Formats: sequence, structure tokens, C-alpha cells
Amino acid sequence: MTITKASKIFITGASGFLGQHVIRLLADQGYSHLTCLSRQHNPTNSPDFQNPSACQWITGDLLDMPLLEDQLTDQDVIIHMAADVTFNLKNKSRLLQEAIATSANLVNAAMEKGVKKIIYVSSVAAIGRKKQKEQIDENVLFSHSPYDTTYGLTKFLGEQEVWRGHAEGLETTVLCPSLILGSGDWNKSSIQLFHKIHTGMRFYPTGTTGWVSVEDVAQAILLALQGDFSGQRFIISAQNLSYQEVFNQVATAVQAKKPTTALTPTLGKTLLTLDTLRSLFSNSEPLLTKETLMSTSVESIYDNTKSIRELGLQYKDIRTTIQEAGKAFLKSV
Repeated sequence: MTITKASKIFITGASGFLGQHVIRLLADQGYSHLTCLSRQHNPTNSPDFQNPSACQWITGDLLDMPLLEDQLTDQDVIIHMAADVTFNLKNKSRLLQEAIATSANLVNAAMEKGVKKIIYVSSVAAIGRKKQKEQIDENVLFSHSPYDTTYGLTKFLGEQEVWRGHAEGLETTVLCPSLILGSGDWNKSSIQLFHKIHTGMRFYPTGTTGWVSVEDVAQAILLALQGDFSGQRFIISAQNLSYQEVFNQVATAVQAKKPTTALTPTLGKTLLTLDTLRSLFSNSEPLLTKETLMSTSVESIYDNTKSIRELGLQYKDIRTTIQEAGKAFLKSV
């Protein structure tokens, strides 16, 4: 379908780190009818976020089917970014059930109300990692390997519901970003890294993964919105870098000490035991889990060729992204 600046766009996950950048970009581009769903009453949780007049905020939950049916009436497009980002296995069953139910509800309501197009923001974690060292493109499927995570499984299950909608006539594009960096709420999502390194971090994972600017992910969503990429899946990732290299760059950017100790399997197991005891006695969330230990130990090389060639995405250098985010972080502390 043809999207115009007057098209009605329904956005989930709008109050999150990525969501705020997306609605700002869409508003700046002249899209004037944005319905933004947030679980919380106050969606503007980032101090530098300016709430555009184009965005009508709705407080609600994707498990609320009557709400979705009401809000999707007359909508043209859905941008689905909502997700529970956690590596704590305490509520694994609930996370998996909700991952299926939320995407299924959204797809079912979309088809019932005549929505034509959905852009689903998945994750490279949904593609999966099978080996200690591996080249990964969009054709790789989640395999439940020891290097995969529950979070990756939730995104994979969400994808399956969206692809079901595609099979039933819904125009569908799936974007799979790697680890996203940029400026936002420094106590949430992947950019907690800046705060944690600033306050002191001794250890760094031994693996390699993909990294991308939040602005590039927002731009990928805009390109998917404007173009015809139905049935396509894209890895959205600027560069493949080791955790050590990125952690060192972040440390320099926030004027902190660089992590000095590699999180080897032996050391990781010891720290995992200690952290499990700490979280048990303090009744708090674990800082380290078996899944995070395993998933960050592998060398995953993500192929972004398709996003450059077909989507037309031009990536920002990760070093520049980190430097810009570091300046923003230092202004906030």
C-alpha cells in the first residue's frame, strides 16, 4: 500500500528507548497521525524527549483485545516495537506466553480492522546463534542452542505470529537490530552500559556481536514504512565489534576506567554462583545469568549486506555513536 504523511500509524513500545527516537523522526518527517501505545501513564521518561503534537498517547496493554480492536479502527500501519527485555529466567513461562499472545492479538485485531501493513522490530537474538564462531544472515533460524536466550526466543515467537499475518494477507516487514546504542534513559535497555561503566565495571565478555545506532534503527523503520518490502526480513547492524572494544570506547567516552578482566568461562561460573546467592538473599534481580554468560561468549558476525543493498540504509560509525552518546551522558550526571 502507498503510505502518505497523512496515513494513520499505530505504534507499540512508543515510550521505550527506540520508540521515542522513532516517533521523533516520524514527526520531523511530517507524519501527523501517530497513535502511540504505552503501558505507563507518563510515556516521556527520557529527559531530552520532546513530545510531538502528532502523537496521541494511549495507555494500555497488548493483552487487552477490546482496546486493540478499538484503537486499530481506521489505522493504516502498525509499527510493533513493544518487548520485555529481560534475561532473568524466573518468569520464563510467562514471558513466552505473553510474547505469543501480544503479537497474536495485534495481528488478529489488525486483520479484523483492515490494517494493511505491519513493521515488526524483532532482534538478531531471534535469528539465533548455533556455533562459537559464526557468520549470520537473515536466512538463519532460531535453533534453541546453548548460545540462544529466552529473550531471543520471545522475539522469534513474536515473529512467527507476524509471519502468520503475512500468510493471511498482511503486508509484513521484519527488522532485526543488533545491540542498539545512543542517547536516552541511561537506566534502561542496552544503554545502561554507559551508566554501569561510568560507575565502575571490572569485567568484559569475551565475545563479539553486532552494534548499531538508535538513529539508524529508526531510519530503517522509516525506510520500511515508505517502501514496499513485504515478506522481507532485514538484519539492522552497523558493525561487528568485540565487547571489549566497545566497552573500552564507552569508558573513554564517559571518562571512566576501562574494564580490565576477561569474563572467561571459569571466572564466569564463579561470578554466576556468587551473584545467584546475592540476588537470593537481597531479593533482587540477578546481574549475571547463565544465558547472558553463554550468549556474550560467542563470536557472532552479522551480515548487513541486505539492509544496505535493498533497504538503502547508510550506517553511522559506531565510534561516532559512542562519542556522541558519551557527551550526552556526561551532561546528564
